[in-house]
Amino acid sequence: MPGIFKDLNVVEILRVGLGGLCFLLSLLAFWLIWREQGREGAPRKGILRAIYSFMIANLISAILVAFGAQFVPQRQEAIRTKDHLESATYLAEFSSFLVDLTNWTPETLGPVLITRTDSIRKLGDEKQDYVVPFFTTGQDIKFEPLTYSTKPIFVPKDDPDKKGKHFDYRLPIAREPAGHTETLSTRFTFPNGFRNPEKEWWQASIAYPSRTISVTIRFPPTSRVKT
Repeated sequence: MPGIFKDLNVVEILRVGLGGLCFLLSLLAFWLIWREQGREGAPRKGILRAIYSFMIANLISAILVAFGAQFVPQRQEAIRTKDHLESATYLAEFSSFLVDLTNWTPETLGPVLITRTDSIRKLGDEKQDYVVPFFTTGQDIKFEPLTYSTKPIFVPKDDPDKKGKHFDYRLPIAREPAGHTETLSTRFTFPNGFRNPEKEWWQASIAYPSRTISVTIRFPPTSRVKT
């Protein structure tokens, strides 16, 4: 038993909070009982009463921890959510996708139109553009800005280690101050990027913390949709 105490990282356990302290106190109570049982002769009644009192105090502490947890999680979850959404660069208030497959046919393998709308807020003063990666297993992606304050650009990039053609969807607002907001909508046309409906799928990169993401998919009238 002393070896267990020797290897305990007390500092890390206490970082858990009150629950970690209750664990250490319970372990100490067990150790006291173990020591008393290891003595020769009958256990001392006074020592046993002290240990029982110590155990009752530990039990009360554990109940308080369990009761307090009913109120703490909401606050902790809000902090975790806030931390999760925080970024040194950008936050997307919402990103929405309209995936239009109604013109896709087995003969033409397209086209598939995807309209993406993003509401963006710049969080810091870092000189970085808003950049989202795109790729296709087809021959190309056609790019058409629809609504914007700052016009986005669509730049091909070499990525020999990955399959398909790759692009950077870039909003050049690196010089804008923190707090700057933009809402833009862009249509991407995939002429033949959906070649095998049995094995291929659509996916999109979010790239930045986002509060809300919505996806709407329109299928061809003759398609049977499985969920």
